[in-house]
Amino acid sequence: MITTLPPGAEVIAPDPFLMGDSDSHTADFVAKLRDRMSEGVVIRWHGDVIPALRGSALYHLPPPQGAADALRPWRSRFRLGLCYYRHGPGFIHIKDVRDPSAAANLVLDDPVLSRMFTQCLIPTRLAETTPDEREAINALLAERLMLRLGDLVVTLPYRMKRWPIPAHVI
Repeated sequence: MITTLPPGAEVIAPDPFLMGDSDSHTADFVAKLRDRMSEGVVIRWHGDVIPALRGSALYHLPPPQGAADALRPWRSRFRLGLCYYRHGPGFIHIKDVRDPSAAANLVLDDPVLSRMFTQCLIPTRLAETTPDEREAINALLAERLMLRLGDLVVTLPYRMKRWPIPAHVI
């Protein structure tokens, strides 16, 4: 049975998760958090994050619940609209304000960049990409639009499918 949740709903993950413990599990979990945000659903989860992943690259995704002081900046800065994308005909528009001092409005209109951005919505192994695709991935990594976990890369911004109401929250 498929259950559709209304936008703004919250889902509580049943088991604690250690983000960063396994590259493949972490990439899948990041993709799940991102995809649920695209649906307007926030996953509330418990667990921890290895120190290497605690930076602002993930602040647009729901942080783990709990008392860990190291995760307080993430919990205090998380909100809707920090890093999302929208599709247009032949381009992808990305808004990124995870770090206010480096806020960006980007437009991907290069076919290889756009293809790799969308392909890596599903975690992708670098070893399975061509040199041109790796070059595009490296450019997206440099812009902090992808997360690299060993040989895996995953796209970070979530898709804004419908504008939240009230829109002034973004």
